[in-house]
Amino acid sequence: MNKDQIIRINKRSFLTVCAVLLALILFAYILTFLLPKGYYPVDADGNILSDQYTPMPGRGYGILNLLTAPFRLFTSEDGLTVIVIAIFLLTVAGAFNVMDKTKGVSSIIGYLIEKYRNKKYLLMYLIILLFMLFGALFGIFEESVTLLPIIIMLSLSLGWDTFTGLGMCLLAAGFGFSTALTNPFSVGLASEKMGVNMLSGIGYRIVIFILIYALLCFYLRSHVKKIEANPESSPTYAEDKEKRAHLGEISFNSIDRRVLRVYTGFFIAIVLIIIASALIPTLSVYSIPVLAAAFLIGAFVCGLLVGRRFGEIGKIFLSGVIGVLPAVLMIVLAGTIKFILDDAHILATVIEKISALFTGTSPIVGILFIYLVILIVEFFIGSATAKVVLIIPIIKILVAKLAISPNIAILAFIFGDGYNDLIYPTNPVLLIALGIAGFSYGKWAKKTAGLQILVLIITALFLVIGYYLGY
Repeated sequence: MNKDQIIRINKRSFLTVCAVLLALILFAYILTFLLPKGYYPVDADGNILSDQYTPMPGRGYGILNLLTAPFRLFTSEDGLTVIVIAIFLLTVAGAFNVMDKTKGVSSIIGYLIEKYRNKKYLLMYLIILLFMLFGALFGIFEESVTLLPIIIMLSLSLGWDTFTGLGMCLLAAGFGFSTALTNPFSVGLASEKMGVNMLSGIGYRIVIFILIYALLCFYLRSHVKKIEANPESSPTYAEDKEKRAHLGEISFNSIDRRVLRVYTGFFIAIVLIIIASALIPTLSVYSIPVLAAAFLIGAFVCGLLVGRRFGEIGKIFLSGVIGVLPAVLMIVLAGTIKFILDDAHILATVIEKISALFTGTSPIVGILFIYLVILIVEFFIGSATAKVVLIIPIIKILVAKLAISPNIAILAFIFGDGYNDLIYPTNPVLLIALGIAGFSYGKWAKKTAGLQILVLIITALFLVIGYYLGY
């Protein structure tokens, strides 16, 4: 797939998401005329008293208020959050573009290939682990697509197929993102908005990570064994046969050891900063800005250490920033929905009516309800950061009203936020990856449907078990 096609998919997906968000803004505007106004009082410490819903007179929302809502969002209590999230997203995107263009991540992959190429299955497990850790620790999902061609070439050179390459890269990064050990875009931002430590409950998430990792390894190994026994059973047998004819001998032995050492050190430093931000109370308040600064400084330092000029690094960084600028608009539009509901004084009414449906029911029903809501919203809004702005403030109040812990609610959020990125056709990253791989969405949906259903059941069970364990 050429560059123009990739850009075209991005534009179409971006316009689709914006259209959905604008429709939701219009829906929120209509709700202001249908629902009565109300609010939850706030105590002296700023805590919302979710058990003291108070009705207000009047309905409706002025058209001028609607048109200026996206701008007035920045003057609200959520304005700073939106700005910080946007800056963080832009910084990480720019930094990863520097890492990619200076061959940092591909050097790490290349080293593994060089060392383990004669141990095929061990190499497969290591690559799956690496991409899952990228997603779980750093929130890297979209960026993994840049490495997809390398992994597909590796897969074909080992006698496997395109789907195996997609599984080792795209599925692994997506599953890691969804497991979210310290993923700053999901569990990091959600924990910050919920007022809990990001490492709170990480032990249970580590167990889940290990089990999901084992499941994906078993799934891909079973697929590989099947196509090794019968190559024609591969969904891309004919296409892969043509690719191999033009593949030739691939050499991964020209790894720059200096680049490898520099970026290995960088990723270790980022992990240590994430852990320190979660463990040190003073630092945890500023965890997102600190991580943004670490990615910004780290990108330039690493770029200089591997021999690039400062100006060249700046251009590469800016290119990465420009590539995700549309996501900032998505975050603003998502924040506007919540702002309108709040500014029109019907957000409390919406929460009160939703929570009333589950008052007196089992907390498990409430947990699964939160999971269901995120699954539905995920179809329309793929961005984790956009959903944090839109959904987490509502979930925070539901947690208090349904008597469930913040940790289990955050777990439901990260489950609902990530896994379906790998099946929903509204997700631009999936469409781009399939386009690059030359793998049709129909084949992908058919091939992964069983795995997705199994993951849905398993994650629901994890939520139920987590509740009974007091998570």
